[in-house]
Amino acid sequence: MKTAEEHLDEYLDKYNELKKKNELWRLRVTPEKFLAEIECIRAYGIEQRKSNYLNEYSIQKNQEGMIAIMLMDVMTKEETIDQFKMVDEASKKQFALEAPEVQERVKKIQTPLKFEDTKRIYTWLFRKQITLEMLSKEVFEEFSKTAQYKSYLVRTK
Repeated sequence: MKTAEEHLDEYLDKYNELKKKNELWRLRVTPEKFLAEIECIRAYGIEQRKSNYLNEYSIQKNQEGMIAIMLMDVMTKEETIDQFKMVDEASKKQFALEAPEVQERVKKIQTPLKFEDTKRIYTWLFRKQITLEMLSKEVFEEFSKTAQYKSYLVRTK
């Protein structure tokens, strides 16, 4: 992990960038709070290393993520909605591109269903890459007995 001074430099770069735009309101934390959080994140890393629950890579990525979130710009409600729409549209386009391949894969699924098969069918249904009619009779009968199918029915009402 970088030193506190290196992280503070990143924060000050962000501060100066936003000050030039007259948008300091986009800062998530004050410099003091930022440094205090860096120390909390360091303590988190130390505790996780002691517990041996996470590996070093996971600990570092978690720490980097926490710091990155503090350095992110605050967004207005309108900006957030616009970003959501953009991501949603991009996802729908990507799902549509993948649909032919998914439809070929669903034809190869056989009973007895494995948990992974059930999970994939559920995901593909929600992405609108397949329909229930595309499932073979045997696969549909088995899938219809799962919690995923019940959840799908509830969420599509």
